[in-house]
Amino acid sequence: MASERPDILVAIDLGTTYTGVAWARPQQKEVLQSPIQIIHNWPGTSTKNEQKVHTCLVYNDDDSLSSWGYLCDDDDAFEKQKREFFKIFLDRQTLEDAHRQGISQALASVQDAQTLVSDYLREIYSHVKSTVELHTGIGHVGWKELAVEFIFSVPTTWRSQEIINAFKRCIEDAGFGIEGRKHTATVDLTESEAAAVGTIKHSTVAFQTGDIFLSVDAGGGTTDFALMQVVEAREPFPRLSQINQVDGIGIGSTLIDRAFVSLINNRISQFPDLVERLPPDYAERLVKSERFRTTKHKFGEGVYQSTCYKLPMEGVPFDLTHTGAQIQRGRIVVSREEIQSLFDPHVESIMRKIYQQLDWMQANNVNQAINYMILSGGLGSSKYVRDRIQSEMMITPHPNAHQVKVLQTPNPQLVVVKGLLLDRLQKLESPTPVIVSRIARASYGIVCKTRYNPDIHFDEDIRTDPFDGEQYAIGQIDWLIRRGDSVSTSAPIISKFNKKVDPKDSNRTWDSIIMISGLERDLLPSNMKQHGAKQLCVVKSDLTGVNQSDMIKKRKSRRLLLQGKKFYECTFEVRAIVAAADLRFELWFAGQKFSGNHEPIKITWDREGTQVGT
Repeated sequence: MASERPDILVAIDLGTTYTGVAWARPQQKEVLQSPIQIIHNWPGTSTKNEQKVHTCLVYNDDDSLSSWGYLCDDDDAFEKQKREFFKIFLDRQTLEDAHRQGISQALASVQDAQTLVSDYLREIYSHVKSTVELHTGIGHVGWKELAVEFIFSVPTTWRSQEIINAFKRCIEDAGFGIEGRKHTATVDLTESEAAAVGTIKHSTVAFQTGDIFLSVDAGGGTTDFALMQVVEAREPFPRLSQINQVDGIGIGSTLIDRAFVSLINNRISQFPDLVERLPPDYAERLVKSERFRTTKHKFGEGVYQSTCYKLPMEGVPFDLTHTGAQIQRGRIVVSREEIQSLFDPHVESIMRKIYQQLDWMQANNVNQAINYMILSGGLGSSKYVRDRIQSEMMITPHPNAHQVKVLQTPNPQLVVVKGLLLDRLQKLESPTPVIVSRIARASYGIVCKTRYNPDIHFDEDIRTDPFDGEQYAIGQIDWLIRRGDSVSTSAPIISKFNKKVDPKDSNRTWDSIIMISGLERDLLPSNMKQHGAKQLCVVKSDLTGVNQSDMIKKRKSRRLLLQGKKFYECTFEVRAIVAAADLRFELWFAGQKFSGNHEPIKITWDREGTQVGT
């Protein structure tokens, strides 16, 4: 992959509230100088050049799509349905929690979320295609004939393979990676990893080899954390390694919006006579207004400091005044303390997670202190959030962060999408990616048989091999990756297989069972009879087309009195590529990736196993 030169690279950061897209056109030489283009010509933005597009859909009463993105702002007919914040409900646990809390915007099912994500991404795909064709003049060449790579990030809070698989189906349903023969679509990095890459590649900080920094990407729906160490600071090919597992919490700017709506509704509801004079959706209009967005984003900046903020209420007469509800001439008055109360619970949650990372360093004898804490994302771009975190770190210093500098990355809302592109561009030019190793968030093993040992394999299922006559304990688990292991991002996990083949048997397909466990590494089961592991998937290796001449000829064991009969031994490898949020497999035979004239690897996912949280 690293040697291939795509014609177009497109990175997509599907956000809970806003979505960012960037693209590049790598050249044969100086690929790292390929300019990154941010798509900002979003429909419905009039003269504004928005760097991101609203993650929003509006449907007609017959369930057909009416509008998307910023076009939704003017599509508010009563009989239509607006859908927002649907991305977070791809996570079954998040949806169930929302149902328990009685959140009105919660969808009925994960399948509904998948439909909305597919519909939204389909519009993104169409706009990306037309924009790239327009800006490059490649329309005459043919979009379908180009080598186009689409790269997606996922929240760090998505911890099960079930969510990743669902998201990948949405991506494919939307048209990504399938329109052209040389089109591909991959889920590559978590948002926290992409933010870390964007930080090291495009930061004003002069990082030194050995520096440790904590990336805090606080977006619309989640806040993702990545504790990274600079392995090599050399430009233009810096390298990072993870120190701890990437982590995340369901904290973001949407919760601030939700808390503001509750604040206003609670205040107004005390005056029934006033409620009748206001539009039914007055609070929702207010939270989406330009004035509230500005107040929220600029809160904490000196020039915007005020004891109170007067927010115009759309649809309310300018001469409406109500002392009890603090409405003055059609504007509702919100105090500085009230705005601050919207931020503080979420800052405190972020701080708890930061101290957890620092406590982990101390408990695991990481004696070096972190040098920097880098904030990104919509919430991370808030000066109030940055100042609060810096203040907390000074008031309650930690041994592993006694002189930490809390900084905001340049262009914080685009750091994820830029990080995705910069990582891929480095892979095209360098043998090593930006992130050279990551910490495994789960254990992965393969079901195998081992030679029977009566001292170890008591109460095990034992079988005699018909070829070599030896006894084997079956259903054993060989743990290839244990939770907490440092896993190279450029070297696959290789499992070698030696399958014995009868000359009369034309079968060339074998199944490998992959297991997953979220247990601590010392508690992992050693076989299928023990609890603590689930079947993740079955990998079917299809070596159809391999001739007997390509295999090693053997003779059956003399102990079976069949010494005159021959058999063949087929040796092959199943290589697992453990990405940040995905698991892919390749079949290798005779030192080369096997392709044949069919699909060499087929994955059957186990529903229960894919739900195991990492």
